[in-house]
Parts: sequence; structure tokens; C-alpha cells
Amino acid sequence: MKNLTTLITIILFAACGPGKKEELQTLKDEVMSIHDEVMPKMGELRNVRKQLMLQADSLMESDSVRAAILTTAADNIGEANESMMQWMRNFEPEFEGTNEEVMQYLQGQKESIQKVKEDMLGSVAKGREVLGN
Repeated sequence: MKNLTTLITIILFAACGPGKKEELQTLKDEVMSIHDEVMPKMGELRNVRKQLMLQADSLMESDSVRAAILTTAADNIGEANESMMQWMRNFEPEFEGTNEEVMQYLQGQKESIQKVKEDMLGSVAKGREVLGN
């Protein structure tokens, strides 16, 4: 009877193992999907920021209020850009730990990259709005 209980326990653990690994891979794929969605927008981010800075520089003496608005929008884009760069430097795709630790890490990374995405898209939209595009 003891051997049967041990055998059932081993089978249950073996059956649960692959499911957890698949769940972790799915979460990791979600994190990378969010990153991959916004990473190509880095060029657009830099382009809009450059346009904002050029306009701000040209208006500095004639319209300092408008120049400040343009500069603020450019600064927000710069911060969003830096957030992406920082996330990429800190992300550990091969993070190791227990399944629970890896799950918590990936969930935190998903929240972080989602925030980066929102900041990037929001700052570019606001920059374009300020530019009048």
C-alpha cells in the first residue's frame, strides 16, 4: 500500500511538472511579445524627440512658453526611451529559481514592460500632438 501511495505521488508530481513549465514559458513569451511590439518604435521615439527639440530650439527666444511645452514633451520621450533601455539591461531571460520565484519574476517583468510600453506610446502620441502632427 505504501508503494502504491508513493507511486501515485510521483505520477502526480510528474504530471504537474510540464504544465508549470509551459505556464512559465507562456508568461515569458508574453513578456517578450510586449517588448517586441514596442521595440521597433524606438526609431519613431527618437525621431519625434528630435523634431520637438529642433522646434524648441528655434522658438527659445521668440516663444519661450511654446519652447518649454516642446521641451517637456521631448523630455518625456527621453524618459520613456531610457525606461526601455533600463528594462532591457535589467531583464534576465534565464532567471533561475523555484517555479514560484520565476513566476513572480516574470509577472513583475510583465508589469514593468507594460508600463514601458504605455510610457513610450503615450509620450510619442503627446509629442505628435504638441508638434501638430
